[in-house]
Amino acid sequence: MQLEQLNLTYLINEDRILLRIGFAVKDSESLAIEKQEIQLFITRRLLQRLWPVLMASISSHMRLNRPETAFASEELINIEHQEAVGQIKEHGNFSHAYEGDDRKQPLGDRPLLLEGINFHLKAKSPLWIQFITQQGQTIDLKLETNLLHGFCKLLIDAEKAAAWDLELKLPKAEEMSVPAHLLN
Repeated sequence: MQLEQLNLTYLINEDRILLRIGFAVKDSESLAIEKQEIQLFITRRLLQRLWPVLMASISSHMRLNRPETAFASEELINIEHQEAVGQIKEHGNFSHAYEGDDRKQPLGDRPLLLEGINFHLKAKSPLWIQFITQQGQTIDLKLETNLLHGFCKLLIDAEKAAAWDLELKLPKAEEMSVPAHLLN
C-alpha cells in the first residue's frame, strides 16, 4: 500500500472534519494498481484531545531520531514545520485537487467515526499514527517528517474552516532570556 493523497475538509452538515486517505494497492497476482480511499470523521472533541498528543509525539519522535535536539525541540519543530510546508507549497501539493472520483472504498462509502488515535514512535522510522474507529477497526498511517508537517497544516486549516476556536498551533519557542553581563 502506498499513500498518495491526504485531504481534510470541514463538512458543515456533519460538523465534523472529513479525513480522506487516498492510496494505491498493487494486486499481487495481476500486478495491477488499484486506487483506494478510506474516509474518517474527526470530531471537535477528538481533535481537541489529539492536538497536544500529536505535538508531544512530534517532539519525542524528533528527539528519538536526533538526540542532539533534546533541548531545542520546540524551536526545531517550528523550523522543520516551516521548511516542510514550504517544500510542499513549492512542489504545488497543496494546490492540487484531491483525486477521489475513481477510488474504491474498501471500508464502505460512509466515513467511519474516529474514537481514538495512538502514536507509535520508533527511531529511524516514520511517525506511526493508528486511527481507531468506533467499530473497533484500526487504520495505520506512517508519515515521514514532511508529510507529518503537511498533515498538521491541513488539520490547522480544517479547524479554522470549522471555526471551532481550538487555536491549533505548533509549540512556541520560549523566549530566551539573555543574562545580564557585568562590565569590569
